[in-house]
Amino acid sequence: MAVRDTVRDAQRRLAALDGAYTRAVTNVDRTSARRTEVLAEHDSLVALAQEEVERTVAAMAAEIGADLTATLLGLDAARVRHLTKARKGAGNVNGG
Repeated sequence: MAVRDTVRDAQRRLAALDGAYTRAVTNVDRTSARRTEVLAEHDSLVALAQEEVERTVAAMAAEIGADLTATLLGLDAARVRHLTKARKGAGNVNGG
């Protein structure tokens, strides 16, 4: 009889441990999925911020010139000219 009780007790403990493991794995999966969502949201915010930087640089260059803008901002003049040209081509050098 004692062996039977020991086996049942071991089965109950095993079931409890298996349940804990399953919950932990589910939590990892849920947390990982949320992390992916948050990273995607933040990537989008960074892209929007970068676009604003580029729009501002292009607008500044349209006002005072690419070379002076590059010098004042510590940027490569070719990059500033490229941004200005790309914004002119898109018709939105001044933010719109």
